[in-house]
Amino acid sequence: MSILLRRNTLVYAGVTLAIAALFTWLFWPKAVDVDTARPSRGPIAQAISDQGVMRPREGFIIYAPVAGQLERLSLNPGDRISAAGAEVARLRQPPASLLDPRTTSQARAGVSAAEAGVAAARANLHSAQAVSRLADDQLADTRSLAERGIAPAHALQTREAEARTAKEGLAATEALLRARQAEAAAARAALTSPTEANSAIVIIRAPSAGVVTRVFQESARMVQPGEPLIEIGDRRGLEAAIEFLSEDAVRIQDGMPAEIYDWGGPPLPALVRRVEPQAFTKVSALGIEEQRVLVLLQLTPPLQPNVRLGAGYRVWGRVLLRQAPEALLIPIGALGRGPKGWSVFKVEGGRARRTSVTVGAMTADVVEVLSGLTEKDEIVVFPSDRVRDGVAVHRRRSQEVLILSPLPLRQSPP
Repeated sequence: MSILLRRNTLVYAGVTLAIAALFTWLFWPKAVDVDTARPSRGPIAQAISDQGVMRPREGFIIYAPVAGQLERLSLNPGDRISAAGAEVARLRQPPASLLDPRTTSQARAGVSAAEAGVAAARANLHSAQAVSRLADDQLADTRSLAERGIAPAHALQTREAEARTAKEGLAATEALLRARQAEAAAARAALTSPTEANSAIVIIRAPSAGVVTRVFQESARMVQPGEPLIEIGDRRGLEAAIEFLSEDAVRIQDGMPAEIYDWGGPPLPALVRRVEPQAFTKVSALGIEEQRVLVLLQLTPPLQPNVRLGAGYRVWGRVLLRQAPEALLIPIGALGRGPKGWSVFKVEGGRARRTSVTVGAMTADVVEVLSGLTEKDEIVVFPSDRVRDGVAVHRRRSQEVLILSPLPLRQSPP
């Protein structure tokens, strides 16, 4: 009986151990299959891009200085202005307005009254001239008698005063005649017909040499002071005005290398000339209000004549924020956020170890590692949620060569 009991106990113990071993094997943590890669060295260029338009760096809009009749302009967009001071437009004095019959009658009556006043003033002038001549003759006779001692001294003084009074009266009569003549001219001007030619012309000249980019007024018409007529710009001084988001614009500085692309030709090198200090609100195609900042990209070298790129053309601009010819690069999919910032999972002894890294430039494919990794390290690419610090991993595929950023490295300004 004891032998049978001992045998059954051994059997039960063996079954129990087998079941425990089976459960241990079933529930033991298995290694996670992962893809790995090794850092490699190569060039990288981090950039931000957005779209904008081309515009002349030095543009001039010519406005009408006075009101008048603009003669038809002979200039067309694309015409070249040879030098500063060249004639670009002509303005004639505005024609007189049409008069209704009552106003015409009143104006004619005013002309008649003014002409009558002129006739009266002219008659008064003739009378004043006669009085002045008589006073001069009497003064001459009295002076001759006084020299011979016949006429007393006070008589000579009286004649001199009368002659002066006559001259002053003559001058006043002449001034009155001129006033009446001016009144008559004003009255006749009120009857001027709109069809009468006006010879007064204002010539408008170009402030600088360049190319006509826009013609605001082509046909002959009345213009008011301050109306735009022509815009002149220098095509060789074209620059790109790119509208960047404000959170991107804060990373852009004057003098950074850039390029203009997607305009219909090869990329054109450029430099950041200026970052405007004031942002503006713009509604996107999705109806979202965005704060945009205008960044001006200057072409280097200036635009060549064979490049068919003009003012107002839509372009894309790319500013290179950081460049490194020999950077330590890892795939962008290996980078993640850890408790202390950016981190990656490094494979050590068959297990994944979370490692903090300091990153630099980033592109859509790769990221620059400044510290935390070496070229000999092996990291996990696109880790799943099963990959944690210390978990066992199994290499499913190892990527040794990285796909580097296609952006070319450009020289910064000296």
